[in-house]
Amino acid sequence: MTTQAVASRDERGQPKLVNGSRANVNKDNWLGFVGDVVNFTGEVCFKSMLRIDGNFSGNVTSENGTLIVSTGAQVTKAQIDVAVAKINGTVEGNIRATKELVLGRTANVIGHVAASALVVE
Repeated sequence: MTTQAVASRDERGQPKLVNGSRANVNKDNWLGFVGDVVNFTGEVCFKSMLRIDGNFSGNVTSENGTLIVSTGAQVTKAQIDVAVAKINGTVEGNIRATKELVLGRTANVIGHVAASALVVE
């Protein structure tokens, strides 16, 4: 099973909630989360933090945000371009971290990496 990420937008291109109304929440503080799903594909752009616990395939972008790939999670066909990446699962693809890349004890990375600072636990 593959699930494609599709955002619902209003007439001005602004994101809508499921019921059609917009939230009055500061979007800079939103935390994204991809849970334990069979297969999730697409392109994700976020501002503060995104944690992936399941299987994701695609591009992940954030100018100032932190990406966390949890133990047991798999990110494939990846083009990751974030400020901070904390990898504990498997990433197949390229990672560019403008501030810091942290590879945890259970990290498995197959691809090219570039980072201002590299931490290996």
